[in-house]
Amino acid sequence: MQTISVKTLVDITATNPTRDEKDPILLAQQGNFDSLTQGIGMRANIYYEFTPMVTMENNIKWWNWAFKVEQDGIWKVADDPIALLRRDLNGIPIIGTLTNTTDIKPAILCTSGDAQNIWLTVSMF
Repeated sequence: MQTISVKTLVDITATNPTRDEKDPILLAQQGNFDSLTQGIGMRANIYYEFTPMVTMENNIKWWNWAFKVEQDGIWKVADDPIALLRRDLNGIPIIGTLTNTTDIKPAILCTSGDAQNIWLTVSMF
C-alpha cells in the first residue's frame, strides 16, 4: 500500500459544510479539498484517516495531508512513482484567495516550476 504525503500552500481545509451552509469561505475551502481529491481519484480510490492540518513555517501557512492507495505503481513512469499524479493534478483550478498566506495566481494547482504550490512524496507501507 502506498502512502502519499501532500504539502501545499493552497487552502485545502476540509470543512464538510452542510447543505444549508452560507459562508463562502467554508464552501470554497471544501471546494479546494474536493478538487484535489477528485484529481487524485481520476486513477485511484483513496483512503485517508485525517483531514489536512495547517502548520506555520517562517510565517507561511502550509496544509499537510496524507492519503493511501491500494494500487502500488498506479502513477509510476520510469523511476518516478508519482509522475502521473503530478501530471494529473497540475493545472486543476482552485480558489486561491482564501486563508493562505498569499493569493495563488494563477489559481491552479501547480506541481512544478517557479509557481509550484503543491509538493507530493510517496512512501511504502
